[in-house]
Amino acid sequence: MPIIRNYASTDIDALYAIAIATGDSGSDASRLFNDRDLLGHVYAAPYGTFEPELALVVEDQHGVAGYCVGALHSRTFEALLELRWWPALRRRYPLSPVSGADWRTARDSNIIQMIHHPPRSPDWLVDAYPSHLHINLLPRLKGRGHGRALLIAWHARARAMGSTGFHLGVDPRNASAIGFYEAMGLDRLSPAGATVTDDVLWLGARDLRRDRRTMPRDAG
Repeated sequence: MPIIRNYASTDIDALYAIAIATGDSGSDASRLFNDRDLLGHVYAAPYGTFEPELALVVEDQHGVAGYCVGALHSRTFEALLELRWWPALRRRYPLSPVSGADWRTARDSNIIQMIHHPPRSPDWLVDAYPSHLHINLLPRLKGRGHGRALLIAWHARARAMGSTGFHLGVDPRNASAIGFYEAMGLDRLSPAGATVTDDVLWLGARDLRRDRRTMPRDAG
């Protein structure tokens, strides 16, 4: 029976593995990258490293198969990464590849650009929903309610730590994920009616739906 537990530092390799295995709108992104650590550098590892209190994993008999990681105060977290996370990665991944040794795919290059110019959640979003999260499950756990349980557990932890609302971004083409989040009580958010900005759909909530009759089993 899978269990949800606190993240441990020994789970770091699992965070990286799950990030790439779910990095193409929930599907395996390995074919898109030559450096399979890049997604984990941006979307998973810094959370386990700097906010382990808000990092949860779900583990079955085969190992860690999902995570929900996040930051309590998004702006504080962004500033911390600028000081302690991005500098080493920028040295490791220069914007301009070494002449004659360009191993990068287009997706590699996109993430390297993000390392040098990290995206920031819009001010209007952070002001209203200051926390944020990332949640991913391997296929073997999808559709069985584990994503729902993981999100509820993370939200309870964040509220206990003082969160007044959280947000996340999702690929607007990922209909199953969007349906899952909306069924959990997240709303589509925008400053002036447009729901898609820069290929990201923003969703947020201050509370979650807990009526099992109306909640989804999981995102696909």
